Amino acid sequence: MIKMKYKDFEFPSNPAVVKTELSENINEKPVLWGAGVVFNMSHNAAKICCEGSFWGSERSISAQRLKILRSRGTPGWLFLPDGSCYYAFLSLLELRDDAKKNCISYSVSFIEAQGVKNGEYNFGFTYAQENENMFDISFRCSVPIEKLMQINHFENPFCVKSGDRVVLE
Repeated sequence: MIKMKYKDFEFPSNPAVVKTELSENINEKPVLWGAGVVFNMSHNAAKICCEGSFWGSERSISAQRLKILRSRGTPGWLFLPDGSCYYAFLSLLELRDDAKKNCISYSVSFIEAQGVKNGEYNFGFTYAQENENMFDISFRCSVPIEKLMQINHFENPFCVKSGDRVVLE
């Protein structure tokens, strides 16, 4: 599992809860004899909601950095702990300071920017997902297995672990 990151801010620890909402606009068009054809009209923007806490002496600095990112109002790349990524706006930030627990709890929401789709942007790397081996990554990323093994320093195609960074080019 990787650490969550938004723009240049890496969360000190991953949120306790990450909820991703993906939805589509589905429509049905009636045809002869009472049947209907169902088709996908469009994808809605993804909505990602997270909840967690900042702990320790750096908690106020982390909260302040999120406030600055929220105030800018521009989209950026959001990398989630499961390895997925979205070009998104930080749309909501709620902070709660708990002096008893010595932490700042947060709730953040991100809304996917519709101008850029994840498949159109090549980061030059990916993260291994759970139960993947290099053959799976090769298929998923359309990169020959020979090239992946040459670039990366894994002993064999089966020793990659979930969350390992795999260079693609």
